[in-house]
Amino acid sequence: MARDKTAREPDEEASLLDRRGYLRLAGAAAASVAGMSTASAAASSSQGALLREDFSTADYTSNFTSTWRQGQYDERVSSPVKSGSNSLCVDIPSGNHYGIASLYDPVEAGDVDSEVTELYASYWVRFSSDFQADGNVSKIPGPANTEPGGGKGGEPSNGTNGWSARGGFTDRGGDIGIGYYCYHMDMDGQYGDYFHAATVTGGEWVKVDQYIKLNSVSGGNANSDGELKMWIDDELKVDRSGMRFTEDLSIGVNYSFNVYFGGGSPSPQDQSVYIDSWALNTNQRPAMTDGTQTSQPSNTDKGTVLELVSSDGMPTTQYQFTVDGTVSKRTSADRNSSEDNDSVTDNGDGTMTVTGATGNGYGDSYLVDGAITSVTGIDESKWTIRYGGSEVSVDELTAGPAVDSFDVSKSETLGDDRMFSVNWSVSDPDGNLDTVEVVVVKNGLDMNFAVTDVNGPSASGWDLFQFPIGTELDVNLRVTDSAGNVTEKTRTVTL
Repeated sequence: MARDKTAREPDEEASLLDRRGYLRLAGAAAASVAGMSTASAAASSSQGALLREDFSTADYTSNFTSTWRQGQYDERVSSPVKSGSNSLCVDIPSGNHYGIASLYDPVEAGDVDSEVTELYASYWVRFSSDFQADGNVSKIPGPANTEPGGGKGGEPSNGTNGWSARGGFTDRGGDIGIGYYCYHMDMDGQYGDYFHAATVTGGEWVKVDQYIKLNSVSGGNANSDGELKMWIDDELKVDRSGMRFTEDLSIGVNYSFNVYFGGGSPSPQDQSVYIDSWALNTNQRPAMTDGTQTSQPSNTDKGTVLELVSSDGMPTTQYQFTVDGTVSKRTSADRNSSEDNDSVTDNGDGTMTVTGATGNGYGDSYLVDGAITSVTGIDESKWTIRYGGSEVSVDELTAGPAVDSFDVSKSETLGDDRMFSVNWSVSDPDGNLDTVEVVVVKNGLDMNFAVTDVNGPSASGWDLFQFPIGTELDVNLRVTDSAGNVTEKTRTVTL
């Protein structure tokens, strides 16, 4: 089917509003929620969905806002299929490079009003059983914006000429390596960098999930806070932070639906790439189906990336830190991957402690969802600490705000609905509180939220929400200080 517009039409206007302006429920203003209908509270569940395509009809081409090469080698087939009745077969004839080259621009499609800076994508891919890749990096679909003319084809990204993070595939000892083929501002050499995710075999379906977050820009300069992730069969395989894609955020995220063989050499034989169940979303990994069950986005990848990197020649050294919240190891981060000698201990009181060791220029990295309350074993003259892509000191790392209290209380019913209140108090040791955000989540989707501006060393408040009786919800409390430090906690409530 074509672009999923029907699901978004009831709340099309609200889905495009600024997050802070969409709903402000604090203090006396919270009383207005009592008059909000259940329909309006639930409508925002469709926010973020851009398209979902199962290739069941020839209308799949309506997803593309421009086509450079499409319709010659791509066609719907009834076998092989991962989900539904059809998949898309993209043939690459012997002696050819293409394939297909089409583009989805969410602004041009009318799905958003302004450039997208974050995008999730999902699809199933299968290479024909006798598929032969070569040593070059060939292309499969992925995010890109090469409209200014660079960021592809041997034109390195310079911040103003475009960028690309298309999927890539290459030979891996007779099998097929897949990952990203990425043109970014810090790339090595004239051609894009290959970020390997997994090695797969022809004739087998593989689920690919992609995520890109463009870097922020300050004073016309690109900050090193972009992100790029890839999951293969729901396992995080590429997890890169600190990236720079552009100095111009008007060069937002488009999606290149591209299958191209090469490199310089064309396909050595007639072969095919099959794609099924393609979906794009701006705020979470799209839920995908394999025909028998639904694979929901994982919530285990929440948090901020913490990297602890040793200096060259430094002997293996042990460190320890504690988080008021949750923390998980990042095991696919190249030289900064956490390994078996790094452990995470749940202390049973809402905190977790990490004990690890590394040295000789290598590092460890973690995903932290909460405030880091203590760090030991780190001599800052020998270590580099990066948090959320920015280099920080130990004092800066442990200076984040705190959630002092967080209570969710159910109240009276209103017909088929029940209201509940969220009472909170927060503090910051530096006296630099900035915002408190309460987000109500159902099945991984942001359903409603409240944002309160705060300042000084402490603050408290309450927010009120209304949903149908029996609904199970996660309530996330997020406090941020003026330095950008964030602490989050979650409660679950069944109405």
